[in-house]
Amino acid sequence: MALEALLETTKSFLPDWPGWALDVLLIMTACLLVTMVLTHFYTPDDEKTEDAMNSSSTAKAASARATLHKEFDSFRRKYIAVYLVIMLADWMQGTHMYTLYLSYNVNVSALF
Repeated sequence: MALEALLETTKSFLPDWPGWALDVLLIMTACLLVTMVLTHFYTPDDEKTEDAMNSSSTAKAASARATLHKEFDSFRRKYIAVYLVIMLADWMQGTHMYTLYLSYNVNVSALF
């Protein structure tokens, strides 16, 4: 009951889209949040990685690997942020294109 009330409140803040489109948007958002949480918990800690590297190689090589790892993580976060914005924009455009095609009486299912 509380979940339904929360969903209705959330949907009232979103654009006036068909119910199925809002449901898909909310499901994709939930999947994104779950993915981010799982990634946070299953990404190896830098301290553990550095300790393992120090025991197997020199401190200089371990420091270089740690720096490279941090740079890659920074790149990955930037890439995912841009990717998500582009995918969201494409998804939002798709709903408007669907409405546009319907207004011209185009058989949308024939396009696919």
